[in-house]
This record gives sequence, C-alpha cells and structure tokens, in this order.
Amino acid sequence: MGSDYTDYHCHLLPALDDGAVDLRESLDMARTLSSFGFATVHCTPHLIRGGYENEPARVVRAVDLMQRRLDDEGIPLRLVPGNEHYLDQHLPGMLPGALRAGNSRYLLVEVPFHAGPELLRPMVQTFSTYGLAPLIAHPERCHAFDPSRKGGGLRGALSLVLGIEPEQHLGDSEVVELKRLGCRFQGNLGSFAGYYGYEVRERALLFLRHGLYSCLGTDAHSGDKLWEMLVAGYAVVEAVLGEADTRELLRGTHLANGA
Repeated sequence: MGSDYTDYHCHLLPALDDGAVDLRESLDMARTLSSFGFATVHCTPHLIRGGYENEPARVVRAVDLMQRRLDDEGIPLRLVPGNEHYLDQHLPGMLPGALRAGNSRYLLVEVPFHAGPELLRPMVQTFSTYGLAPLIAHPERCHAFDPSRKGGGLRGALSLVLGIEPEQHLGDSEVVELKRLGCRFQGNLGSFAGYYGYEVRERALLFLRHGLYSCLGTDAHSGDKLWEMLVAGYAVVEAVLGEADTRELLRGTHLANGA
C-alpha cells in the first residue's frame, strides 16, 4: 500500500451526521485509514437543510478539534474540512462560502439516489456562475447516471468482463456529457468491494474502465469492517488499472490541482 493517499469522502467527524457516533469511533476509523495508506482525509459530513445542518463554520471547528486529538494520539492524518452537499432546491443558496475539496474549485455533491438527470445540467450552470464545479459523490450508486437510460446498461458492463471494448457502451450517456461540461466524479471503494450490491459494483467497474473517476473515497461511516472494505476495494481497482494507476487515482492528483 501507499502512504500518501487522499480520501475525498469520509464521515469521520464524531456526532455530526450518520457517521462516527463518538470520538472513540472516529479515532478507530482514523487509525485504520492511516494504516491503509491515507495521509489526507476530507471530512465531509452531510449538509442537508432540515436534516443535517452542518454549516461550514461548524465543520471547520470540528476539524480543528479532531486534528488536535489526532496529533495528540500520534495518528499521522491531515484533515480537510468539507461537506457532502445534497442536491436540492437549497443548494444554490449555499454556494457562496461553501467548503470546497481542498484548494480546488470542486464541491462534493450528493445526487439523490433515485433522481432523474433533469437537475444535473442546471446544477453545472449554477456552479459555474460562482467559479465552481461539482465533484459528484459515488455516481455508481445513483439512478441518474445509469447508462441503461441511453442504452448501455449493465449488459454493457457485463460485456466488459467478456472483453468487449468499453467505448461501445457509455456513448453519449448523461455521465459522459456531464464530465465534458466540467463535472468530476468520486468513486467509493466500497462500491468496488460489492458493499452496495452487484449492480452498483458493475456500474463502478464500467465507469472505472472508462476513466470516469478523478478520485476515490471511502465514504466511511464507521470503523466496522472498514479495513476489509478498503483491502477488497483496492484489489478490484488494481486488477483493472494496475498498481501504478490505482495509486495515482487514490492520490487524486489532478483533482487536487483543480484539473
């Protein structure tokens, strides 16, 4: 494993959302992430109006406190404040002052799992007025990005396993068009490990083979079976990309540079 990976999506901060329930669990997660090879973790609690009201100032304070505790415990992780912004009617009003993915122009955005694609292109246009762009969390889990909407589908993914060239299957799908318009995409390691089911795994593989992802994240909510998920997910990605490209993807170099 490496020692300079970046986790772009993690619910490490204690008692802010549906992630770590307390400091003990946060520390357990942090130790596991560090042991695996992560050096930087973007702490991205949900920001959902009427649900999880994790405003930027609150997250920054929580990250500062957690970073001090990690330093005291000798856990070599650098924490970065962020949010997982829910795509709804409230999101445009949150864009001024929103927490970006480090020094990049990207904001981590969660598309409702069962939403259609009609919200997505207006979202890109709205972000661009603020000099921002969406970093879409785990597109493989979202109905809006299902390639079967334009004729590819899971049969396309299965064809990849049989050795057919992937270019035949994504075509002009919504996810390809959004990438062309400036969106970037974060894949979940757990998706490759099969933690969200067979269809999500196959969609993740399809996207991976097309080079859709700019970075990866754990989307970890607890320490339970976290190490097993990381090892299994890494193995699947490495089997597709090879060791060097897998490590590069886990570093998220291009995204960190705002590319």
